[in-house]
Amino acid sequence: MSHYVGRFPDGAAGLGLLTVRLCYAPLAFGIVALPPMTTAGAMVLRLVAGMLALLLVAGFATRVAAFVLGVAVLLALVVSTGPERLLLIGHAGGCAAMALLGAGAYSIDARRHGHRVIHLTTRPPDRGGGD
Repeated sequence: MSHYVGRFPDGAAGLGLLTVRLCYAPLAFGIVALPPMTTAGAMVLRLVAGMLALLLVAGFATRVAAFVLGVAVLLALVVSTGPERLLLIGHAGGCAAMALLGAGAYSIDARRHGHRVIHLTTRPPDRGGGD
């Protein structure tokens, strides 16, 4: 039986990570819409949200983008109330999971760093004396 450790999982796990990335990309725009702000500040924040969303959809620098999005979600907890707060706590956990797991095989990160799977096989010990 062979065991493997995948740095960029594919198959069902890779599709799951792709789905998580696609679902969390619009969250950046929702976080930007929460606090009331001036027009100049809103434009900059929308630009940052757009960059985060593009990074997540493409799977480029996913761990960093997910971490930044998670920090933004935690900062949005300050201005949120009631049920929004519970949703944001859940989203912070999802961003943390995405930052820990990475992008998966269907991403630019996997192509850039080489989609590798390391196969670990067990072999019987050397018996010796078999000249």
